[in-house]
Amino acid sequence: MIKLNLLEKKKPFLLPSVLGMDLNAVNLKMLGVTLVLYYMPGFTTSLIFEQRTLDKQTELQALNIENEGLKAKIEKDANIKVQVDAFKDQVSKLELRSKQVDEILKNRTNPKKVLEKIARSIPEDVWFDSMEINDKNEIIITGGANTSRSIGEFITNINDSPYFGGTIVPRLQDNRKSSPDDIHSSFEYFELSGKIVNYDMRSK
Repeated sequence: MIKLNLLEKKKPFLLPSVLGMDLNAVNLKMLGVTLVLYYMPGFTTSLIFEQRTLDKQTELQALNIENEGLKAKIEKDANIKVQVDAFKDQVSKLELRSKQVDEILKNRTNPKKVLEKIARSIPEDVWFDSMEINDKNEIIITGGANTSRSIGEFITNINDSPYFGGTIVPRLQDNRKSSPDDIHSSFEYFELSGKIVNYDMRSK
């Protein structure tokens, strides 16, 4: 029995020739490996550079955060310095005020010596109705005397003291009766005013 294969036998696929090179004679597997080896370094290098770029960006972000923190700390320190300077200025003002108060207290002490000088300067026939010393160191004395000469003597005595510095002067002086019905008895009424110029000077 004779069998005939009537099917057309497939011809192998032939690659064209390029620039005189027969591509059919080229080992395609080796060509593929060659292409991979050719492009792989560039691809790998690209990945490496991308990773390094990401690392540097992360490092830069960390540095920016640290920089912002340092700026905030510097601003905070600057504010603290301003507060410290203001505090020092306030302390200086308080120290100056304290010295001023000490000076005032030093110059204005208990008026005991002043009162003692006044008491020693009063003639026997002179009396006081009132005596006032205000916060401005001004003094007002009201009273009476048997004669106007005694009033003048009292003024001379206290003006001779460095406590008053010659500031005591009569503000009012007139002759008054002891009572409306007593026509035979009269006295000299006076009002004196002046200023205490020093509390610490020793009286003469």
